[in-house]
Amino acid sequence: MTKIDQLKQLYPSLIVINQGEQKPSEQFQFFQTPDDEIVGILKSDFNKRESQLLHLFLTPIESKDVTETDRERDWIKFIREQSDELTLDPQPQRYRFVFFSLTNKSLELDPFQQALQSLFPKVMPLVWENNHEGVIIEEMMEEGQETISFQTIIDVLMSDFYTKIHFYISDFAENIGEAPRLFQWAKKCFYISMKHRIGPVITFQDVIPFLYIESMPVEERALISHGLLASVQADRELLQTIRVFLEAGSNVTLAAKRLYMHRNSLQYRVDKFIEKTGVDIKQFQGAVITYLTLMELDR
Repeated sequence: MTKIDQLKQLYPSLIVINQGEQKPSEQFQFFQTPDDEIVGILKSDFNKRESQLLHLFLTPIESKDVTETDRERDWIKFIREQSDELTLDPQPQRYRFVFFSLTNKSLELDPFQQALQSLFPKVMPLVWENNHEGVIIEEMMEEGQETISFQTIIDVLMSDFYTKIHFYISDFAENIGEAPRLFQWAKKCFYISMKHRIGPVITFQDVIPFLYIESMPVEERALISHGLLASVQADRELLQTIRVFLEAGSNVTLAAKRLYMHRNSLQYRVDKFIEKTGVDIKQFQGAVITYLTLMELDR
């Protein structure tokens, strides 16, 4: 019996919140388990002493305390399909969704939001999904409006708030009517990028290979991995070298620099991989199938 099952026997109201889901009610107290699961228990189901005991092995998640603007409320209702149209005036010419996640889940949200907004040329609608994840709706109101560097944002905010930040940036769209559908799609891509720990600033192009992986049944992915990499699967150092080599565009010099390795040593490992697996990763087809398989191994 899992810890969640044991807790549910004590607190029948306990619910598990899947990643990206909205919390149902302020009547629940939410906790994070050591396995990073989010659970909610009705506050009326436990007393102060029980609450103190729960705090010993679960991390409480406090409700966000940030004031929403009228513009943010309009966006929230529309993208969550609680209204049929976006009644903003003026409406943006283009927009995109910038999801973000903070590793520090006890951060004060209001100061962080103010600092984040100060880095944009104008205030952007910002919607908090929970106490450590949110989405910026980046609105382009005129032609030629400048976009910002999210890598620069990470550097500035990490030094000020001592938290790691992960961004997923969707493509720009012009059709406001498609916003609810594009929002859900961007949210899915965001959580896939988090699941696979792709990097701090991710775009749709970065996520595409992982979308193919996610759409394949687990059993089939395991069979492909075993069939392709059985002879080298235990050599994690070799597999990491090959992944860096492929991510460097099969450029030996660049990959060696990233690995702090002599290029001849890297070339030896590439040749060793080809010899053991029979897959020529110097050729396009071999490189693609190997890279997709290596991404699955890193999950």
